[in-house]
Amino acid sequence: MKLHVTFVVGATTLLLSSFGLLSLSYGAHAADLLWQVESPFRFFKNAASFAMYERGYPAARNELVQPPADVVWRTERRLNDPDCRDMTSPTSCADTARARYDRSRLGWASQTIDAVCYDSRQGRYLASCDRRYSWGTAKEDYVLPDAHTVLIRLSPERIAEAGAYDCVWSWTPRRPGSRTETATQSCATPLKITRLPYAVDRNLSGASVQVKLPDGRMLNDPQVVVEDLFIVALGDSFASGESNPDVPVTFSAVREMVYDPTLMREEMATRSTAKSLQKLDLSSGTGFDYKNLPRRKLADEEQELYFPLASAQFDKAFNAANPRWLSPDCHRSQYGYPFRVGLQLSLENPHRSITLVSLACTGSEVTEGLFLEKKAREGAGNAMVRSQLDQLADLICKSPAGRTQRATYNLPTYSSGSVQVANTPVTKSWCAPNERKRPIDTLLLSIGGNDVGFSPLMVYAMTESAGDLAPIANLLGKQIRFSPQVSRAYMEQLDERMVALRDALRDGFGVAPAKVLQTAYEPIQFDETGALCGAQPTLGLDVHKKLSLSRERLAETVSFLNDFFTRTACITNGRGGGCPALATGAGTGFQLITDHQSEFTKRGLCARDPKRPQADGEAMAMPRRWIGKEEFTPYSPAAYLPYASRWRLFRTPNDAFLTANVHATGFTQFDILQPVYAAMYSGAVHPTAEGHAIVADHVVRHVRAAVRK
Repeated sequence: MKLHVTFVVGATTLLLSSFGLLSLSYGAHAADLLWQVESPFRFFKNAASFAMYERGYPAARNELVQPPADVVWRTERRLNDPDCRDMTSPTSCADTARARYDRSRLGWASQTIDAVCYDSRQGRYLASCDRRYSWGTAKEDYVLPDAHTVLIRLSPERIAEAGAYDCVWSWTPRRPGSRTETATQSCATPLKITRLPYAVDRNLSGASVQVKLPDGRMLNDPQVVVEDLFIVALGDSFASGESNPDVPVTFSAVREMVYDPTLMREEMATRSTAKSLQKLDLSSGTGFDYKNLPRRKLADEEQELYFPLASAQFDKAFNAANPRWLSPDCHRSQYGYPFRVGLQLSLENPHRSITLVSLACTGSEVTEGLFLEKKAREGAGNAMVRSQLDQLADLICKSPAGRTQRATYNLPTYSSGSVQVANTPVTKSWCAPNERKRPIDTLLLSIGGNDVGFSPLMVYAMTESAGDLAPIANLLGKQIRFSPQVSRAYMEQLDERMVALRDALRDGFGVAPAKVLQTAYEPIQFDETGALCGAQPTLGLDVHKKLSLSRERLAETVSFLNDFFTRTACITNGRGGGCPALATGAGTGFQLITDHQSEFTKRGLCARDPKRPQADGEAMAMPRRWIGKEEFTPYSPAAYLPYASRWRLFRTPNDAFLTANVHATGFTQFDILQPVYAAMYSGAVHPTAEGHAIVADHVVRHVRAAVRK
């Protein structure tokens, strides 16, 4: 007699023989076998770094769950909101600090910068990166991995059915000739495949996975295949993360720095609260001396010592307290929107891994920056940064010897401030398509602002004359302030430069124009009401008395920038009744992303919190010691919160001084122009980390669409 046992699976009734339950195998439903890539953001060396970032993610890591439209911004806030009970002001936050205050004040990137696949000292991505997983370390080709680690588990329903019994797992790589591996373990324990094969050809990637349940049922997923996306970012400071160092500067609560090289007496620059204040010359008539500014917290203070100001000890301690950038020569940090796009894409789909290469570098133009080397933002002497296209070719080509194909591109060139234009042929060496490691899935681009002189235009709006900053111009070896009339001459050359870039991306890397997502620049000029900044000329600019935002000069600049935005759209898509005849013809074919710009309306450089405009405006002042007071006003610089949420989404000169505090090496640390340099060349007028998160929320939607295509 045969005993028949009936199981109902879905809508199908199955009969099993009592002579031994016949093996039952069926394709696993999406809810039966769940799997995810371990440490999917391949820029991080450690799985722990990704886990830290994931803790801020406000949604399930599930491809079936649509994340909120502002998911990157929400993640930013959960990770970077300071750990205190009262966040109404920096002082109240410091006074109500909780256990994670010091760590959260420095921002999440400070926790990951020491374990990434990038060599900050050499300024390059690691060709081979030692990545540490839960099971051990693997040496991986950074651009093209040969395997990923994945975790596969039963759904909670299947685990409940299996109870405390074991399951038998087996998996066979899809690559021809591969052997099947097996493992018997508790059904509640996820299967860990330490090296799931990966190849550009999807048919050779991944494995077929089966699991035998205690009741004899077999679940299987024939395509456990990781989608590894190769995303490249090129461009300028609006992509590099300028103004947002991975580790910001920390300031002293009790010491000042006097920017006057004639006053090298220690008591003038290192007064403690125990010392009496000295009467200062109030030439400014404001109640404080403009030369006195917050000082970095140095080793001597921590050791209760005082290093002589003119000593090597002081210089060494001052430099040791520098901000830390992922790439100091380019002021590139993990807060730049390309990194946030990559992290979001790796979080929202558990079957996906992201290989990100961002080469964006502050100050870059299509010429100096993309095609040609450029001067490093930081570095000894005449340190240079290799062209981004050459860096990318080195990474993507299988070997340097493979760069045998040569092409010449004609580029209009000119010196900063000069309207004399030359036609310069630039020859590049590329590797043939079959010598490239892999294709680029999406290329993120931010370029054009420096080509037309964005930085000199902002200096023009904030200063009365070029002579005020002549020593800085001499140090940088270029004109750093000019009017919109000069920029208009440069704008006429931009289409020729963009044609060269389009052709180089095609020739050197096989990137079709539709795969290039070019991010338009955000408007910087609006206050919280939508009016033009400049009504309060020194709001956020009182780091130096030579800085003052002129509403008239800003209006000139904005008029040009509006024309520049229109020209950028014409260069990209070639359409519109106002488009002149351009070298790009019907357009570069790049996708120009503009939908994020509306997020920055009423949140510009001078915008205050509409709910508390007076208090927020007062808090935008540079912390100083006023005459007759021991305490800093409006708050202690030690309590400054570089990555807290603010209404304004751009760094003011004051913000830049307090966040990055970059000093020039061409003159003494105490020169009166150092505060201007530290403000303007530490990232003033650039998006905050919060601003980058908002940009990323928009860009990531376009990347999703591009990937689906």
